[in-house]
Amino acid sequence: MALSSQEWNSFLAALGPEPGERYEQLRRRLVVFFAARRCAAAEDLVDVSLDRAAKRIAEGVQLEVSVESYVLGVARNVAREEWKKPVVVEMDWGRVAAVPVDSDPRVECLEECLKALPEESRKSIERFYESTGAAKIRGRQELAAELGLDVNALRVRMHRVRAKLEICVGECCDGNEEGKGAISKREF
Repeated sequence: MALSSQEWNSFLAALGPEPGERYEQLRRRLVVFFAARRCAAAEDLVDVSLDRAAKRIAEGVQLEVSVESYVLGVARNVAREEWKKPVVVEMDWGRVAAVPVDSDPRVECLEECLKALPEESRKSIERFYESTGAAKIRGRQELAAELGLDVNALRVRMHRVRAKLEICVGECCDGNEEGKGAISKREF
């Protein structure tokens, strides 16, 4: 929103003697104000704040404070508006797509270690960790009932299976070929 020459002259007149110097000081102060509040494009927000304040002063608003304080109040409102705007993040999808999803050797090792588990243990550990929230609680209660255990006993059993999986994955990731498949030799 561009200011008319009349609005600009009214604003400069409100700044008092030496309006150019006071304007530059005010402008620098606003840049620091917006930068300190981590607002992107601080210079643009300074312009918006000064334009709004100049328009209101030209309309004849009665100032109960100094022009600088009034402009700072306008700047606070502009900052609040800026914070409410959604943040748009530019993504370089070419770089993201170039990274294979399953390139993590830990994922490959986990899959190998899960395959080495006895079928009942593998299915149980997968069901134990498959849900979240209330569904997780219900799922664990159902799994415990199917296995003839109470929920605490199920937790202990799954903790033991997970601890052995962690050892297997650690051995596999360390490049210890003996670690691959070694989980099948362990008791579950």
